[in-house]
Amino acid sequence: MVNYLVRFQKSFPLIFKVLKNTNFIFGLYLLMAIILAVQQYVNGSGNNFIIFQHSVYHFFGHQNLYLEYPKEYFDIFLYNPSFPILFLPFAYIPTLAGFIIWTIFTSSVYFVAIKSLPISENSKLFIFYLIIPELNTAVGNLQTNPLIAAFTVLAWTSLEKGAYKRFSIFPALNFFIKGYGGIASIFFFLKNPNFKTFIYLGVSFIMIGLLPLCFYSIEGFKTLYEQWFTCLKDYSSINVGLSVMGIIQSLIYKGASKIVIQLIGIIIFLLTFIVIFFRKNYEHIKFYFLANVLIWMVIFNQVAESPTYLIASTGVFIWFVSSKKNWVDISLFCLFFILTVLSPTDLFPKYLRNNFVIPYCLKALPCVLVWLKIQFKLSGIAIKTPEIIIWNRKLI
Repeated sequence: MVNYLVRFQKSFPLIFKVLKNTNFIFGLYLLMAIILAVQQYVNGSGNNFIIFQHSVYHFFGHQNLYLEYPKEYFDIFLYNPSFPILFLPFAYIPTLAGFIIWTIFTSSVYFVAIKSLPISENSKLFIFYLIIPELNTAVGNLQTNPLIAAFTVLAWTSLEKGAYKRFSIFPALNFFIKGYGGIASIFFFLKNPNFKTFIYLGVSFIMIGLLPLCFYSIEGFKTLYEQWFTCLKDYSSINVGLSVMGIIQSLIYKGASKIVIQLIGIIIFLLTFIVIFFRKNYEHIKFYFLANVLIWMVIFNQVAESPTYLIASTGVFIWFVSSKKNWVDISLFCLFFILTVLSPTDLFPKYLRNNFVIPYCLKALPCVLVWLKIQFKLSGIAIKTPEIIIWNRKLI
């Protein structure tokens, strides 16, 4: 494989140089974002953006954010009451322009997050290019998943750089976009925790959380949160999503308890955190723990959809570029790339997608298997497999 790449580089040095240029990649991301936005607009799609847009209108009109509004959009708004304020800059512009600016924004933030990772340039290129199908799935649905993935990574990299004030804002933004994204706060407790950083983190959560009080009375603020909790409770009770629960219920036992499975996932996560905390070996496994967090927050999420898997996929890519390339890792990554990344695209056979991947939640399966592999690593259980030298020189 490396011989072909070397020949290509020698034969077409200018093309190879352009493809490795991060400015070119950023431009490619922006171009794809614009195309996806226009495509959604022309097709009359973009329901997620319309939901976000109208949540702003409902918020400032003091209407219930969490009711169905079938004349405006289908589905319901599930985000935190602070989200409409965060989305305000995108709400009062023409719809097509809003689509374009939103997709450019989410793609750009994701690009910046991957670029901020302290990994080799070749590893970044590997992620930048191979994540494109999954990124397009998320960006094309005009969702917030690129932001959740990006803010989690940026929280981690900010701590790595000692930028504690900057770190504090990302878990807070994550939480008030999608509640489970707040789990990015956990990096603080493993990376030289100090009281000042804890204060920064607390202030960020309080400031964003109290934003609705600028426009609502205390009673109205309480009502907003009561309506949100009721909505989440009703919605989550009827969903299992593309998750561990979905896999178990579709492949093993239909009556499996969603709550029990999620509880097991939470216990495993907390035990992993405790083991790392007391062993004080975070610096040796920090990439694996970042990957673990990104995957875990999706595979145990009962409302996870196909576009949500950009978050988990980011974790899988970080795991792969950080791991030794033995046959298990390579096999898992190939399975992941086929079932998770490519299955929603036209490159994947429609018959297999409709009759196997979707009904049996197989898009989630490789991420679950990678998560289990990471758990062994984090717990200190060694599984000896021979390392495979794929290339004569390390490409990723």
